[in-house]
Amino acid sequence: MELSSLAGVGVITAHACKTRRRTVIAGVALIGATLCAMTHAASAQQTHVLIVQGLSGEMQYRRQFDSTVTLVRNAARQRWNVEDSNFAVLSEEANAVMHVGKATREAVGASFLALSRRVRPGDIVLVMLLGHGSGEGAASKVNLPGVDATAADFAAWIGALSRQSVVFVNAATGSGDFVSVLQGPGRIIITATRSAMERNESVFAPYFWPR
Repeated sequence: MELSSLAGVGVITAHACKTRRRTVIAGVALIGATLCAMTHAASAQQTHVLIVQGLSGEMQYRRQFDSTVTLVRNAARQRWNVEDSNFAVLSEEANAVMHVGKATREAVGASFLALSRRVRPGDIVLVMLLGHGSGEGAASKVNLPGVDATAADFAAWIGALSRQSVVFVNAATGSGDFVSVLQGPGRIIITATRSAMERNESVFAPYFWPR
């Protein structure tokens, strides 16, 4: 785990693979404490959550991703008092009953645009990506239905959130290069792998939220 400071704002990057579970657990404790501290820093702040659940490929991964979404939703409601109207999920399949949209690149971009118009200065925005990644550098991406979204895309989208505190968690495989592309003042960037070349199954997400 690395910790640096940019303009007085801590930027934490955490990496995880099957051989570093102890490091992950310690890192998650610090990250969780940081997020909670940010949430309670000012009563006027609101917390907004956007989860992008990419292509699963296999049913076991779909169940794992769905479970993580449930954990985050429960944490948002019970620990951070996030209103349902401030919690959005995009998945590989839309579900109108669950208010889940389809995670196409266009829909992700539209969600960020809507978010940028709704947030207020000082609000907190948590973005979490689940799925399988590929590519390198600014071309690193998360596999979505249709055209994939790249790290450069996400950098442009969160660029509209310069007056908010952004916690960006990429729990996908091969996510390491997102750090250098997205890092900046007022942001906490967390990735499941150290580099874009680590593409084995990620075990980061199950440890991120305590059950």
